[in-house]
Amino acid sequence: MEEIKTIKTQEDAIKLLNIALEHEWAVSFEYTIHAYSMPKAKFFYEDPIMKHRTDARAQTIQIGIDEMYHALQLGIIIAQMGGIPSFKTDQVMRYPKIMDNLKRDKMTEDMVTDLYQSAEFEEGAFPKIENMVWNISYDEVRHSRQFEAMMAAMKKEGAEEALCFQSRPENREKEEVQLLHEITRSENALLHQYLKYVLLFSEHQDLSQRLFKNSIDHMRHWDKNSGLLIKMGDVIQIENTVKDKNGVETSQSPMPAAYPGEDRLTVLETLIPAEEELIAKYEKLISLVEEKEIKEQLELHLALNQEHLFTDEWLLKNAKKIKGLK
Repeated sequence: MEEIKTIKTQEDAIKLLNIALEHEWAVSFEYTIHAYSMPKAKFFYEDPIMKHRTDARAQTIQIGIDEMYHALQLGIIIAQMGGIPSFKTDQVMRYPKIMDNLKRDKMTEDMVTDLYQSAEFEEGAFPKIENMVWNISYDEVRHSRQFEAMMAAMKKEGAEEALCFQSRPENREKEEVQLLHEITRSENALLHQYLKYVLLFSEHQDLSQRLFKNSIDHMRHWDKNSGLLIKMGDVIQIENTVKDKNGVETSQSPMPAAYPGEDRLTVLETLIPAEEELIAKYEKLISLVEEKEIKEQLELHLALNQEHLFTDEWLLKNAKKIKGLK
């Protein structure tokens, strides 16, 4: 992660925020990947902040959601300052052992805490941004302590060698499993595509809030699909990975760095076919799946994506009625 120590100009501030943003995009994805690579309700720890016995997987997912909101916060401020929010990411990794992933997660939190807390703002230059950076940094301090407590609990239980889920080899030949992987990738891409447009139209609540609602739905679908993959004997994939001889997966581009659409019409014209394509994939998958619980969950996702399509189509129709709307 690149560092910037001295913040004097607006350019310095935007650079710092974009460095942080690329980190937040990556970890919001990486932590969820790590969470869905470990068993549910198997590894509990005493949370040092909440003072409550907590499922390590569930809390790791929540930390990933925290990082997504950090990314949204940073992106909106960058856009308001006249900058262009970055959708590049830092690298994402997954180790075969759960403990090694937690070690990386804590190390990452400590590293980004240092990024935020070591930035020296010229006195009085950007007080609100300086305050925001310090506030985010203490979310990261909390996360670090939580990951540390997870590791301590696993060591105490003698679970240091516990392995992540692995995909069953036979799933490579199962159309429904491979289609669910494809759908999950599409949900992740649409989640971030909608977020780009939320940032692009952040000055106008009417449009940005509708797009934000759809983005959150796609995030939930991605989350739920990750759980469905486990039920089908598989595990969520990381895009564009290279696996070394020790089984460590590394990706420099776990999600797209750019998305089409730069104004209201081109944005909506891009979203409609993307939702239509995703709907068609869900319809096909539902026809292939026999287990009732999985089918019902997929049908819920399909229903909400149908709602997104309705909303996007009318947003486009209404926008075309008004001359000069950008």
